[in-house]
Formats: sequence, structure tokens, C-alpha cells
Amino acid sequence: MDASSSSSSVPQPLLPPPPSAMQAFTQIRTFTVHGGKEIDVVYTNEEETMSKYLKMYAQWYAEEEENKFVGLDLEYTREDPNHEEDNYLAVVQLSMRNHVLVCHYSWTNWECPALRSFLQDQGIVFCTVDKRADFIKLYYEKIIIPRENWIDIQEFVNVKGLNERGNLMRDGMASLATSIIDESYSEMKNKFPPERHDYWEERPLSDLNLEYAAKDAYVSYQLYVKIWFFLRYLVFCPGCKKEDTLRGHLCDKCNKAEIEVERAQKNAAAEIARLNAELASVQAELASLKAPASSDNTQQTSPPHGKRRKMNDEQWLESSDAPKSSDYWQNLRKSWTGDEQKSDDPWTTEMSDQQSPKSDNPWLTKPGNY
Repeated sequence: MDASSSSSSVPQPLLPPPPSAMQAFTQIRTFTVHGGKEIDVVYTNEEETMSKYLKMYAQWYAEEEENKFVGLDLEYTREDPNHEEDNYLAVVQLSMRNHVLVCHYSWTNWECPALRSFLQDQGIVFCTVDKRADFIKLYYEKIIIPRENWIDIQEFVNVKGLNERGNLMRDGMASLATSIIDESYSEMKNKFPPERHDYWEERPLSDLNLEYAAKDAYVSYQLYVKIWFFLRYLVFCPGCKKEDTLRGHLCDKCNKAEIEVERAQKNAAAEIARLNAELASVQAELASLKAPASSDNTQQTSPPHGKRRKMNDEQWLESSDAPKSSDYWQNLRKSWTGDEQKSDDPWTTEMSDQQSPKSDNPWLTKPGNY
């Protein structure tokens, strides 16, 4: 066999179709997946149709509460056997819920503003199985998905384990789908011959290629639905994930934060109890001050601080047991005039025996003979 015949037997990479050859087409199909479920598939190269269904996906994403992500898968043109030309992006598949949108990118005008805007939307998260080559192909088309918005499922789950060299082996979509979704996906790759990967430039895609492309995107979405449930409820910390309300355990950071919250609550409760006790004592003191004075004069409470006042002499005489001024002079007069009983004082007795004449002024009355 000569060189010309051998080279003709190898599929050659197709060049992008000229604009004159572009023909708009849209197909709506239904395929059966695991468990007998059916998925709706829209296959198109029309910008208007892409925009319509991408708006539907954006609305679903806004309404979704748990599975806020979109399955993403890419297919490329056949590789150049001489490695002189790079293969390029041929098909873009997006999946959400039970719907798949297959965009035949190589049969568009390479613009696709609706698709570009959707893929680069910073508010949408995409999930893929092995995004390493996909990132490069999109980069060639000047489409850059934010790294934090593009999840590679291979980085979360490993089924194959380690190889003979002790390195972690990366799982393919079939092995992941078989272990996580359904065992029926074990024949997923076997039913699609490897050579069929050389025909993603065909227009329209064959039924075999279209079904394979649709299932790839749907499996990417369903894989992360299962994994996300596991991560939320079994692995992720409920303190770090607001939607986690079941069996997760707190991480060290959240556990310390919860301890600090409990400690702060206890301190606040103790402070409130102390303030309430102080308030009760003040109220009791105010109530005692407002109460009527007691009839027992022997137990008189002193006036509150700040209300004491100095007593003058008259007030002190009135409030004390000291003899009053009027009583003092009256008693003194009686002692000189003899109106009272004789005392033991000899001077007083001798004066009374002389019976001195009374005078109105006791100082002018002279005592008897001395």
C-alpha cells in the first residue's frame, strides 16, 4: 500500500465551514437514561434558539435552592495525525434538571454571544469531569470561565485509587457514573466506538453521537447532584454551609466560634442577673424611704445622706434631756423662797430658819445673821 492510500484512510481534520455553508437547524429529541428516565434534548446551531434555552437555564438557576450548578461537557474535532494543526471546539453541551442543550459550535459563525455570556457569567457554577483540556479549548475561543465557578468532579471523588507507582489515578466519567449513579453506565463507553470521536464536525450529528453527547452532559450534572448531597450532609461543616442541617460535624473554627457564643451568652445572663439584683435592692430602699414613720421614737432612722441639717441650740434643747431655761429659773426661785422641801444643804436650811422677808428679787434678799 502506497503512502497516498495510507494517508487517505486516516480521517483528516475538517476546517471550519465557510459562512456561506452555514445552515440553521434545530432538533428536539428524547433519550432514555438509567432507571428508564427520559431526558429532553435540544440540538441546535441557531443563536436565537440558544438564547431562548439559556434564558430558561438562567431562570432555573435563580429558582434553584439546592443544586445551583449546570453540567458542562465539550467535544472537539478530530486530531491531526501529523500533529500539524490543533483540533478545536466542536460541540458544547449544557445540562440542568432533566434537560440538555447541545450547541453545535463548529457550525456557527463563531460568535454565539448568548453562549459566551452564559459561560462567562460569574454568578453561575459549572461542573465537569476533567476540565483540563476543556479549559484550553475554550481559551482558544476566548471564552474564560472563572476558575472558582468551574468545578472538576475528579478533584472531589476517586474510585480507582492508587496505581502501581502509588500515584492517585483520575477516574473517567464511566467509572464515576457506575459507582455513584447507576451500574448501567459501565457499558457507557463500550457502546460508543472510539472512532466515533472523529465525527463531531459532521452536520447534523448522528443519533449515536448526539445521544452520547447528551448523556455526557446529563451525567456530569447528575454526578455532582449526588456528590453535592454527600458533601453538604456528610462532609461539609454545618457552620460553614448554611443549607447543611443534618449530620455534619462542626469544624474546629466553627466549634471554637460556637463555644465563644455560648460563653458570651452565659456572661450576659450573669450580668443581667446582677443588674436585676441591684435594681431590686434600690427599689427596696426607695420603698422604705416612702413608708410612714414608726410610732416607736426610740428607733428613729437618720435622714438620708444629703438631707441632714445642723440643729441650733433651741432645737437641741427641745430634742434632748437637758433642763429648759424657764424650768431652771423657776426651780432656783423655789429653792430660795422655801417653797420646796428642805434639802440637806445647811445653807439652805439656815436661811429658811431665819425666815427672811420675801422679796420679789431673790438676789436682794439678805440671808440671816452670819
